[in-house]
Amino acid sequence: MLRFPGLSVPIAHGVAANAGFAGAPAAVAQRGERIATLDFFRGIAILMVICGHFLPQRLVFGDLAASFATMGRGGVIVFFLLSGYLIFKSLQNCNIGPFLCRRFFKIFPAYWLNLLVLFIAGQLGFGLASHSNATYLANFTMLSDLFRLPNVSNVYWTLLIEVKFYVFIALYSHFLRNRFVLAVPVLFTLANAAMFLLRGQASQLLTYFPVFFVGIQVFLAEKSDWAGGSLLRLALIALLAGLNVALFDGIYPLWSMAYILGGAAAMAGLLQSGFSMALLAFFGKVSYSNYLYHTLVGYSLLDWIGRQQTFAGNLIAIVGAAMLSTWVAYLSYILVELPAVRFCKTHEPRFQGRLSRVWTR
Repeated sequence: MLRFPGLSVPIAHGVAANAGFAGAPAAVAQRGERIATLDFFRGIAILMVICGHFLPQRLVFGDLAASFATMGRGGVIVFFLLSGYLIFKSLQNCNIGPFLCRRFFKIFPAYWLNLLVLFIAGQLGFGLASHSNATYLANFTMLSDLFRLPNVSNVYWTLLIEVKFYVFIALYSHFLRNRFVLAVPVLFTLANAAMFLLRGQASQLLTYFPVFFVGIQVFLAEKSDWAGGSLLRLALIALLAGLNVALFDGIYPLWSMAYILGGAAAMAGLLQSGFSMALLAFFGKVSYSNYLYHTLVGYSLLDWIGRQQTFAGNLIAIVGAAMLSTWVAYLSYILVELPAVRFCKTHEPRFQGRLSRVWTR
């Protein structure tokens, strides 16, 4: 059985744990532990993103390429569903200070290193665009959209949405104590519609914020032991979020709606069954770093190899690009992500004390 340093997931055959609608499902984890079935789902999401970006480059063309490209959007939607579930779950037993501290050390160190790599590559002229200092600074703070400056990487747009959701849901949980959880995505959708009517363009942030609340409804349905009323609320919010993207996502409207509805159903089914597969759970654990690096590493390798004359040659090139980006992601995970999380855990009482003093002033 193959193991990797820094990972508790053995690379072995898939396993399934039986659990019914009643009782604690196999997916339940204690605080600080990972949920294997959600790592499995996250692994599927990152492979969808990689396939959506790499396959149209070499293997599929025309209308078929457009269909495969939607897999990237589908993977992003799964990430949003998972974030809604996991972030809302973690806030049930965590105050705003520790929560924001943990999110900061989980997201920013690996992100800053990736931004530094892109900056150096751009300065050295490795086929990447070099941006202004203001653009790099705005990207450093994840405020590029507020300043109407471009993202240094095309994958950063989803991180900007994620981080804003973290801040919003932390404030919402702190001040509203999880009340009006059904009303919030409705208000977001109405505000998005009003914005579209007033300026002829919807907000990307408001288009995707309700997707996180689908994940929240999955958590609430699980908490209720999958009661009929909770499942109905989950279905209604999933439909609302799906209609929101169908109306206001100008790229993959119907595909995005299908991914939301299918992703919510798949996530609920996985949580009930507890199913996981170690190899995909491994991809799930390194998915954040893989998301950051897969276009930089993968596209660079594909450009260096060049287009092959045979299907098999192009397939091998894509597999090689995916494997190389995953190896880089694994290094980022064990050398940056894990140490940053451990640092946060070690110094969390000190950070919490400082945040509490600032918060109570």
